[in-house]
Amino acid sequence: MNEKLVAPCGTYCGICSFLNRKEKPSCSGCGNQNGELFWGKCKVHACAKGRVEHCGMCEDFPCDLFVNQFDPAHGQKSAFTRAGLLAYRRRVGTQKFIEMSERLKKEDEQRK
Repeated sequence: MNEKLVAPCGTYCGICSFLNRKEKPSCSGCGNQNGELFWGKCKVHACAKGRVEHCGMCEDFPCDLFVNQFDPAHGQKSAFTRAGLLAYRRRVGTQKFIEMSERLKKEDEQRK
């Protein structure tokens, strides 16, 4: 497991279609790029860095910054999916969080 692929916002970069692509845009993961992603600087990453392991551990979670940070292709609803995943991560740990993220990605692909 590469911890650098687990973003503080509840995204598991290991299942992202932009991860290490040969064509642009490409990304090596939030932790590997210190929150400086192909689409710009991530304010959620900057907020969490040095304060909490992930947003789900923050006393202000979920805050407006978190719920308003989402991929327009997936809509704001995706922020609430990430919130649920972070609550799950807080309770069961990072490894089970990754397993759940991978399972949800497979389920999404099977529905298409």
